[in-house]
Amino acid sequence: MLHADQLGDAQALKPDIFVAAPAVLDKVYAAVKAKFAAAKGIAKFLIDGGIESGMKNFDRGGAGATGCIAPILFKKKVSTLLGGNVKVMITGSAPLGVEVQKFVQTVFACPVRQGYGLTETCAGTCISVPSDNSTAQVGPPQECACIKLRDWDEGNYRNSDKDDPEVGMRRGEVLIGGPMVCDGYLENPAMPDPEITAKNKEEFVTIDGIRYFCTGDIGQFTKAGNLMIIDRKKDLVKLQQGEYVALSKVENAIKASKFTALPMTYAKSTMSYCIVLICPNEPALRAIPGAPPTASLKELCANPDIIKAVSEDVAAVCKKAKLAKFETPSKVVLIDELWTPENDMLTAVQKLKRKPIESKHKDQIEAVYV
Repeated sequence: MLHADQLGDAQALKPDIFVAAPAVLDKVYAAVKAKFAAAKGIAKFLIDGGIESGMKNFDRGGAGATGCIAPILFKKKVSTLLGGNVKVMITGSAPLGVEVQKFVQTVFACPVRQGYGLTETCAGTCISVPSDNSTAQVGPPQECACIKLRDWDEGNYRNSDKDDPEVGMRRGEVLIGGPMVCDGYLENPAMPDPEITAKNKEEFVTIDGIRYFCTGDIGQFTKAGNLMIIDRKKDLVKLQQGEYVALSKVENAIKASKFTALPMTYAKSTMSYCIVLICPNEPALRAIPGAPPTASLKELCANPDIIKAVSEDVAAVCKKAKLAKFETPSKVVLIDELWTPENDMLTAVQKLKRKPIESKHKDQIEAVYV
């Protein structure tokens, strides 16, 4: 815990480049929005105008709010939290929400870019260029990397999708090749592990003399040559009527809800719809009209009126993200304990541990998923 006269690392070191997992920027987004929401009068007018100008500037390819007052206001209230010198933010390990990217780029007045890579490929394989404000993409391959997209027929992702007028891009499983790809998973020659042996055979392939790692991620290439990660084979669930729900895609949309701190989409192949578990943003819950002022978080999460309000907002952000009806969660479960690495619900880089979360909240899931 910091004492009053102590600075955080970012404020003390004043970095030029800030690298963080999307979950960190999600928290920044929620915290700053909550702070701005509390503003009144002329301050609120200036903040709202600054955000609007920043969003328009983003769409034009710029970074930050425009005008005379808003940029100074945001620098004083927000950018100094990271030392005031940040010139670019880079994120990876999970998708970054479009609204989060635009908002953070606006209030910090610097490019916010996504990268992509894996441990097996020595991390960075792709990274968005600073001058490109395109969203939901991780940029072109780095010079060290060779990327192929392999058809995945089961999920209906194929290279031939480039000829489909509704898609217009090659799609498939992302294979990464090049000198930075590891030799495989370590195995003790004296005590071979059948599981590791099988993984080394399945997840590494050689094509035209180049060794590739099979990532399990589903990608597509834009006309500009940027890679977009659109699905993950393990995160796709086939519903009762045959539609595929991409769990992470739905979660990325729901992150835009003001009530969401952390979401996890859940679906069964025996059902025709999906649901979502949400660790809520408590101040936003308490701001819902009619919310009992003395209620505990647990009581709020079980309150039908609160659940209804959150469900309506989730439906709205899913519609804005243009999710199909079957992709939009039909029911919402509010969780009164935040998932963290400490309670083993998240990995060290803030990724969801789906199975542990599902096991912990099995009763709540079964209560609504009928």
